[in-house]
Amino acid sequence: MRQIIDAERGRDSLEFWVWLSLATIVAFGLRGYHLTKASFWVDELNTVRVCCDPGGMHKSKVFGYLPTAIGLSLAGAEPPELNVEHPELWQELGVTEWSTRWPSALIGALSIPILGIVSRRMLGGRAAGICAMLLAIAPYHIFWSQAARFYTQQFLFYQLALIWYFTATERSSRRWFAGSMVAIGLTFLSQPTGLVICCVLAVDWLIGNARLKPIKLGWFGWVAGTLVVLGCLYVLRSDYDVKSDLKKFVNSQYQTPIPFILGTVFFIGPVTAAFSTISAWALRTDHTRRTIFLAAAAVVPMLAFAIVSMRMYVGLRYGFICLFGWLALSALGIERVYDVLRPRFGRLMAISPMLLLAASMMFFNFGYYTEGRGFHARWRDAFRYIDENRKKPGDRVVCHNARIGQYYLQDPDVGITPPTPEKLAEYDVPVWIAVEVEDAVRGRVAGWINESAEWKAQFDCRVLQPFSSVRVYYYDPDRKRTTSR
Repeated sequence: MRQIIDAERGRDSLEFWVWLSLATIVAFGLRGYHLTKASFWVDELNTVRVCCDPGGMHKSKVFGYLPTAIGLSLAGAEPPELNVEHPELWQELGVTEWSTRWPSALIGALSIPILGIVSRRMLGGRAAGICAMLLAIAPYHIFWSQAARFYTQQFLFYQLALIWYFTATERSSRRWFAGSMVAIGLTFLSQPTGLVICCVLAVDWLIGNARLKPIKLGWFGWVAGTLVVLGCLYVLRSDYDVKSDLKKFVNSQYQTPIPFILGTVFFIGPVTAAFSTISAWALRTDHTRRTIFLAAAAVVPMLAFAIVSMRMYVGLRYGFICLFGWLALSALGIERVYDVLRPRFGRLMAISPMLLLAASMMFFNFGYYTEGRGFHARWRDAFRYIDENRKKPGDRVVCHNARIGQYYLQDPDVGITPPTPEKLAEYDVPVWIAVEVEDAVRGRVAGWINESAEWKAQFDCRVLQPFSSVRVYYYDPDRKRTTSR
């Protein structure tokens, strides 16, 4: 019997390392592929702007900006030397899509083997390896790994906190619990929205008590957890008191609950979400607390942000941290189906669920890499078109965010799109207008722009996805005056 058990453990270990090795290779390949193809989007240049002024950044995000600052420094673009007021000089100083994005891509790729190894205690060898492979090809993870923001870093520490907390409470280990609390602190310092993890842990604790199997934290757990949460809230409160820009997130609405939930499911993948739900139901009596914990990790943050979105600013990207819970449930479901189907129908039929999930993800990735252009608005292409077609030296250029136009045109005079036709009519020189469509589905822009200026070009991603395309208009005041006579 002992020899059989040892053989099964050895087989499980071998499968884990094979899956993890393949997942790591795939992760590095997909995150490095076409890393610079997509244009900068506004928040990426905001990351550079914040790195220009380290003393002025939010304390609650100071760790999140560190990787980009390191990438810029290694490219010769020392953040303190970059002038916040002159984005038109950033290209010459070394600010490129590559220098800002490669740290996030590296963190994203390294997250695969790290989370695979760490989750092995929770999921088991085979399921942890499968989960690592699913995460390696997950479009949502690839997208944020190729963006100069702090979300892959937040994702890594958030999942470490969840996994270590589960391990600590299962084994009554203070060492693992302390590691979880440290990871929560680093999650918060990457992006404060990571505090939603408290909702997941609270749900786990409440359900444990309801099932008469309470989670025993002990005095050490309650004291350590309370200190970490209070420390995070203190830092957040000090940022709110000092940084006026944080106040705009309160009592403002960007997403509403239903679009937020549907959008998050879209990025996770409808096939993945459906299979994970079925897996959770099938596994409800197998390692019950683990199944409930992963289901809470998948769903609770979505619901929490959906509720908060009714009174505060919430972006779709906040739901990114849910991804691991969905993929872990899928991996456990794949393992269960494999064990059931293989003896009866053979290995090919047994791996069909894995192939289906992988195919759905890679289909999404194919559009992302080819026709999707990284799902970023094509500002680089739009401004190249404007630069090639500007004939008069006095022609002005405006867009909804002046910084991105100043960067790509290397022109300090790029301004902000006038909010009304009356403001546009104040220009006495020709004006090029680069504007995102207001309705990504119907392709609409402000009606007065169509009436006041000539539509010159449109730059689409050409795939079905909820991101805007960019249109270029030309306003000629002389022609306008002639037409109105």
